[in-house]
Amino acid sequence: MKQLTALFCLLLMMAPAQAAVTLKIASLVPDGTSWMKEMRAAGNDIEEQTEGRVKFKFYPGGVQGSDKSVLRKMRIGQLQGGALSTGAFDDIAPTAQLYSLPFTFRSLEELRAVREEYDPYIYKAMAQKGYTVLGLSEGGFAYLMSDKPITSSDQVKDHKVWVPEGDQVSQTTFEMGGVDPVVLPVSDVYTSLQTGLIDTLAVNLTAAIALQWYTKLSYVTDYPLVYIIGMLVVDQKAFNKISADDQVIVQARMKQAFDTMSEINETDEVNARAAMENNGVEFVSLSEDDKAAWRDLAERSLSKLADDDVYPTELFQQLQQRLDEVRAEMGSSAE
Repeated sequence: MKQLTALFCLLLMMAPAQAAVTLKIASLVPDGTSWMKEMRAAGNDIEEQTEGRVKFKFYPGGVQGSDKSVLRKMRIGQLQGGALSTGAFDDIAPTAQLYSLPFTFRSLEELRAVREEYDPYIYKAMAQKGYTVLGLSEGGFAYLMSDKPITSSDQVKDHKVWVPEGDQVSQTTFEMGGVDPVVLPVSDVYTSLQTGLIDTLAVNLTAAIALQWYTKLSYVTDYPLVYIIGMLVVDQKAFNKISADDQVIVQARMKQAFDTMSEINETDEVNARAAMENNGVEFVSLSEDDKAAWRDLAERSLSKLADDDVYPTELFQQLQQRLDEVRAEMGSSAE
């Protein structure tokens, strides 16, 4: 018996340690931005806390291609994850679009009032499609930027409007407004602004500065169109190679990082507006009639998108009802 016990202990000592798992993560987010700094810091902390069992390798700035390209590379195992916009999942998990439909929110406070209740729907929908969500972050409102002032939705017809490849929501919305948008990957936008292939786009202010797009555009239509949500997802099969204890560490630290990103981005958006104004970008106000026309366009677009099953209609209606309650609690009058 003693010999058997000694042999068993020897075998345990000889058993190989858990192999290190490296998660290769790609993103369009430029290197050096607050988002990348936070993700890198979280990755370093996770490697330290797991004693090297889990490592992150990041590919920022679109070097791995568009969001759709990143998803393709995840499917073949070339990448394990991506920090992507929710729009990349419109044909995979429509629930991911819940927060990013036109004119859903009027303020950041409204979004934050419902996230605790509705974030889990997004996490669950992504899990059902084979993705583990490690964090959701608030990217800010997207505004229409152009080379000439735009107030009415009719004026957009005279512009060359860019939409990201694969962004069905944006493409449908502009098409419903009589625009034939120019579909391009993010990596081609700056050059296309230089050459005049495009002269109008929708983007959050921080990104417009980080990507230098604002240097080619002089006007911002000062009416928020959609709220942009960033999401760090990893392939479930890759994530399941990590031990249960280490998964807890990864999820907790990355959630903390993405919560921090949301706080940083709120300040960055305010600073971005000030920086643009200081550099001569004009923020164009809209009349109430113009705002109503934009909302009418959004309603028609949402109807078309619902017919195409781009977003979960019942859940979205439930969210709308909850927002009505939130606005009543905040004492916000309908626009």
